[in-house]
Amino acid sequence: MRMTHLLLLTISTLIGLCACSRDLDPGRLATSPDVLIYAAHETYARYVRAVNAGDEVRSDVIPDRYWADAIRALKPIKVYTHRANIVVAQRLRQHLEEGKYISIPISSFLPQDGVDGFSLTPNPQTDGASHLANGVFDYRRTIQ
Repeated sequence: MRMTHLLLLTISTLIGLCACSRDLDPGRLATSPDVLIYAAHETYARYVRAVNAGDEVRSDVIPDRYWADAIRALKPIKVYTHRANIVVAQRLRQHLEEGKYISIPISSFLPQDGVDGFSLTPNPQTDGASHLANGVFDYRRTIQ
């Protein structure tokens, strides 16, 4: 009797888990803030390891061979660092660059709207205080 209840519970749990997994949107999950922050940190770490090993010359631009899959899924034009945060440029037209600005855990720089030409959404400064929100911002930047 006890074994039957355990078996039924296990089967119903498995069915429930399978049913739930069909409702998840893999595209949305791949670009969730937690996933993007982890991917940005991994991208940065891969690049720094290559620089420290002497395989790369330090630059702000991170070559695509170091991009994590979730960063690559954003279809960037380029990926670069801004004060140890990661910028994923997705669109470039005339003098305007747009994409994702991702604050990574190792950076001590809190993103600020207006610094170095970045316009961030949502604005990380409200009421005179800095708010990291979820760490992923849409950005627009005027470039020369």
